[in-house]
Amino acid sequence: MEFMGKKLENLIVTLPYADGTSVDCGVYSYFEVNNKKYFALLPLKGEKELDFSQNYMLYEVIEDEDNNPIVMYIEDDMEFAIASQYFSCQLEQNRNGHQS
Repeated sequence: MEFMGKKLENLIVTLPYADGTSVDCGVYSYFEVNNKKYFALLPLKGEKELDFSQNYMLYEVIEDEDNNPIVMYIEDDMEFAIASQYFSCQLEQNRNGHQS
């Protein structure tokens, strides 16, 4: 899967925390809802391996002038709920698709 011509498996997003620490995440999924784009992120273990023992994190994503992704915290509770519900349905469809 790609985002603006970049392979998702090659994207690493560094999320800063208020305490000055940060975590490197990989992009598990990219999706659009209501004309907004979102990434579902997972922390990395090692250089590029997604850590599926952790929780998914949803962020809105926009592009800068060079088409690089910029992740943004979703501040609106309703927007987050809509994006979460869409992503949960995606996960469920993926699980069901893998079982057949």
